Amino acid sequence: MGRPSKSEERREQILDAFERIILREGFAKASQRKIAEEANLNQPMIHHYFAGSNELLDAFLNRIIQRYNDALEQFVKASDTPSLENVIQFVCSEEFHKISRQNEVFFSMIGQGGHDDQTFQKLSSVYKHFHQEITNYLECAGITQPDHVGYMLMCFIIGHDWSKKLGFGEKRNDKVAKDILNLAKLSCTEC
Repeated sequence: MGRPSKSEERREQILDAFERIILREGFAKASQRKIAEEANLNQPMIHHYFAGSNELLDAFLNRIIQRYNDALEQFVKASDTPSLENVIQFVCSEEFHKISRQNEVFFSMIGQGGHDDQTFQKLSSVYKHFHQEITNYLECAGITQPDHVGYMLMCFIIGHDWSKKLGFGEKRNDKVAKDILNLAKLSCTEC
């Protein structure tokens, strides 16, 4: 893998600054002027790399999606045979929660609320994308209700991530994984 181009490095620098401002001051206050200051660039440079706020937000959300995709791809490669047990162990794993912590800025944006419809749709697209990836995996595992079980896992993931962030469940992952597996199996037979 070669060295990233100067343009790619600059875009990452801007996205890093955008993340820091969202975490520190909130999404609503992440103006391009503040992003430029945080990135030690002049404001026209932001416009050079991102045509506007929508393109900047799209690039930011694509970055988050890529983090989850990379983690899921590594999981799939390491998993011998697709199974419900494997995917539940994955979403309960510390490796998965490292990605969630890395994407803490995303959770912060959701928690702040007050977004316009377009921004809200873009934020929800991240979860919809991840749900589709999990559903695809569950289909490969032969789960009879992959969309339903995938949705149930997404609800679990969202709640589990927030619980970990709030300090619950640090020592409970193994038991939670077993319990959610039992619920998912029950759900598959009752639908």
